[in-house]
Amino acid sequence: MALDQRTLTLISPMLAYTLLLRGLAWLVLPLFLLSGCASDNTRSDTWIDFSQIKDDEVMVVGKISIIPAVIAQDLKQETDTFRPFANERALLWISDDVGSNKERLGLLADWDETFYFALPRQTMRLSELERAFDEDDELVYRALPLPEMMKFLVRVDDRAIYVGNLRLYVDEYDQIVALEVVDESAAAQQAFQRRFGTTVRPRVSLMAPEAYFR
Repeated sequence: MALDQRTLTLISPMLAYTLLLRGLAWLVLPLFLLSGCASDNTRSDTWIDFSQIKDDEVMVVGKISIIPAVIAQDLKQETDTFRPFANERALLWISDDVGSNKERLGLLADWDETFYFALPRQTMRLSELERAFDEDDELVYRALPLPEMMKFLVRVDDRAIYVGNLRLYVDEYDQIVALEVVDESAAAQQAFQRRFGTTVRPRVSLMAPEAYFR
């Protein structure tokens, strides 16, 4: 990571791993989704250009990545080759920031790959994470508890925003022991312009723990 990158860091105690019942919600796929991954409760959209985004939507650009966390010297040899969540994907559960009946949206993303989602143009919370993996040709989900709810701000005139790289540090017990939001907006802006042209430039609106906005 470059020395001039801005980061927002949150360190938490080791979280006990618990399985959570998966809520029913509409599952939204990335704008560019590999064929063959969709199931009965998913929607796959092919976006040719930015003009296909609806007037009341904003394109959210970001990334979720994972790094093994070495938590003790005597575990170093074991964790040096530890590759968490190989051949899996991440499911991000988000909801809007207003109202009491918040509808959750499930965003299915590849680990360590830039995602592009068309979402309602309003401030959003990231409340839960799940791991998604294939089992007998079906997607199976396991909870991945977050230390704290995250949030990113959306303005009424935003057409695209960049929310950062949510980098998770995970131990050999599949627990998040720390996280940070890394600003990789320079590279993300270049990739965005190569894909969509230079008409729209994503505004940087890094996600952060919800307490930062109080």
